[in-house]
Amino acid sequence: MIKSLRITAPARLHVNLFDMSDHGYRQNGGVGFCVQGFDTVIEFVSSLDFKITDNREVGLSQEEQKAFIHFLKGLYEANNYSQKICVTFLSGPPPHSGFGTGTASKLACAEAASILNHVACSETDLITASGRGGTSGVGINTYFKGGLNVDLGVKNEGLQLGPSSSRTKVSQQPINLLNIKLPDHWSFGVIIPPDAHRISAKEEIDFFDRVCPIPATSVYESIYHAVSGMACAALEKDHSIFCASINAIQDTRWKKSEWDAQSTPVNKLKIDLYAAGAQCVGLSSLGPAVYFMTSEFEKLRNKLNLSHDHVLEHCLPNNTGRELEID
Repeated sequence: MIKSLRITAPARLHVNLFDMSDHGYRQNGGVGFCVQGFDTVIEFVSSLDFKITDNREVGLSQEEQKAFIHFLKGLYEANNYSQKICVTFLSGPPPHSGFGTGTASKLACAEAASILNHVACSETDLITASGRGGTSGVGINTYFKGGLNVDLGVKNEGLQLGPSSSRTKVSQQPINLLNIKLPDHWSFGVIIPPDAHRISAKEEIDFFDRVCPIPATSVYESIYHAVSGMACAALEKDHSIFCASINAIQDTRWKKSEWDAQSTPVNKLKIDLYAAGAQCVGLSSLGPAVYFMTSEFEKLRNKLNLSHDHVLEHCLPNNTGRELEID
């Protein structure tokens, strides 16, 4: 009998979305990768009723906890599960910070519920149950595999463009093009500025409504930098081209719009990072997490001279995805 289950879900850095135009072959898709150091650790135990306990320093709001309970109820009804669960967030980065915690948490819940109800589920089953992946397949694929992921979204059937949180009824799953293990020795710095504004689900929907559609030429540009740039550089272990393609992506229409939506401190941080010697700088999703690469991390840290309330971590790639511990 299983007493408890712990899932350590990796953080993904989302580099860019692709087809946010309105007349392409496909919709959405994107590129991103997993890093160590910002894992979301969740414990699950059998319970008489659903319960959410969030012990993270910054966790779900009461409204978000209610929405999470609603998700669990729907998950159980759809799968005819009987054994309910208590969900405890033990640690992890703040939600809505650019690490994909929403997708990772719902996938973890779907996986834990199937295990505690003794039902074998495929990865495809769990993705469907989570309701995620409607906009980008990066989070749903790196949850299981880690590494660098490129997906090409779903066939264009005229659905309104929007974030994954608002596209839970998509009938297709995104086509996964590539999953590549990043060189283990490559390292990334990740910074969250103090008091940085975390864009809510409602603000994210408003952002998509305001920015979409983007020109088709920018879609082509984004896919080129992701595939010919990032993906090929990862396969060839070419650190220089990997950095160059990340930098180029920051000037594409979609990514530039995400930067424009950030507060002044986040945008200033990009300038300061380049000045301190970063070889590339990127914004994860809609932020506020900013990532960078450098061969001299400590030297760069000292040049930045950040206040103690900045979150700054030196991270290696996560090439394995989530970890399960069953007691």
